[in-house]
Amino acid sequence: MLNRAVAKTESKATEQKTQAIISQLTSSADLQSKSTPLTERLQTSLDLHQVLSIYAEYMVQRLPVSALQFISDDQIINLIGDYESLESEYSVMLYADKEYLGQMVYQFKRQPSYVNKVRLEQMHRQLTFPLRNAIEFSRLRKVAIRDHLTGLGNRALLDETLEHISARLKRDNKQSHIVMLLDMDGFKNVNDRHGHQQGDEVLKLFGNLLQQQLRDTDRVFRYGGDEFVLILENTKPEQAEDVFLRIRDALNNDINLATFNIGVSAGSLVMENYHSPQDIIDEADRRLYAAKVAGKNQHLS
Repeated sequence: MLNRAVAKTESKATEQKTQAIISQLTSSADLQSKSTPLTERLQTSLDLHQVLSIYAEYMVQRLPVSALQFISDDQIINLIGDYESLESEYSVMLYADKEYLGQMVYQFKRQPSYVNKVRLEQMHRQLTFPLRNAIEFSRLRKVAIRDHLTGLGNRALLDETLEHISARLKRDNKQSHIVMLLDMDGFKNVNDRHGHQQGDEVLKLFGNLLQQQLRDTDRVFRYGGDEFVLILENTKPEQAEDVFLRIRDALNNDINLATFNIGVSAGSLVMENYHSPQDIIDEADRRLYAAKVAGKNQHLS
């Protein structure tokens, strides 16, 4: 009887200890009072993927983890390995001052010991607040680089993307990337006849249509008004015409857009490593203008 009582007491003490460790994840006071090598490394970046990568690299050197995911309300980020089964899976929800951030889902090579779980929770305490800062920064950045009406990338993100591609072309100019500027023919009549609220709805529908007609690797931006920009990576010039025709056909066959009697014109060019973002847009705009002068509802490259 005595042995059972002692065992029960020890089990309860262990349970309380575990709960205390996890509860510390909800308060920033503990983090502020201590600084560790991991904490210092995590605070070197506000990029969400970079913060999680730093954590994963540090953690995998200390614990026998075969796979790791971070899961939040809006995304899943695979950090280590691939999930093959549910065996030895261990999941921990992360909070920062009662704000839910997401959960870390581990798969261990073998069932984690109590000591390894304690080590893991200690690392979680160091991760939690740098993670919260990175998530908040990511949210603010999404607002700053997204068009408020369509949710597509805006001009700021377009310029940034063109700069990145130009830098890549300077290192390797063997690939062909197409930039296409599109404008809806007859859109002014939509605003004049149906009002700007209906015009906004047409812009949103057209933005969705563009996304549906492109590959996952292609990108769509709203440049302004009824102008949109496509970046078609690893695309040959002759393929750009096929992309345009696919978009034009989809527009003509769209049950919600066909009633407004609108068309689409476009101008495109192949990016070169000496192009600045403004050079690219200016040249695409000249070709778009030429397409409209030539009769609209067509594409010039």
